[in-house]
Amino acid sequence: MASPHNLGGADGRGYGYTVDPQTGKIPTQQFNTRNRPNPFGGNALIEGSAEVLFPMPFIKDRSSLRSALFFDFGNVFNTNCRENQANCFGIDAGELRYSVGIGVTWLSGFGPLTFSLAKPLNASPIDEREVFQFSLGRGF
Repeated sequence: MASPHNLGGADGRGYGYTVDPQTGKIPTQQFNTRNRPNPFGGNALIEGSAEVLFPMPFIKDRSSLRSALFFDFGNVFNTNCRENQANCFGIDAGELRYSVGIGVTWLSGFGPLTFSLAKPLNASPIDEREVFQFSLGRGF
């Protein structure tokens, strides 16, 4: 087993669970916003979205363009957390993340292209933020 002093590797950028052989527990790690631990996932997903569609201003042919204001929320939770597991929490409405934004979808010959600008409303210091996104095709 790795020593708790070696958590994160020599440069402090690697993350994972290791057990302290003296205590039998997983020590917690200190990190800052430059060295974020990778998410470990979970077995429960809560997500939702609401959109308000509106016509694109100053565009004559709106048949292939759609714009929307949106509100998204969600997070991944783990209902099988053990007592000594770090970076793990059960379903908690206080841990849901929210964002608002505006998006434009173009119905191109390759499929729908969507461009979005969003603002997180309650991001934590360790959350990875994405202000701009684009996607090709439809989500499932």
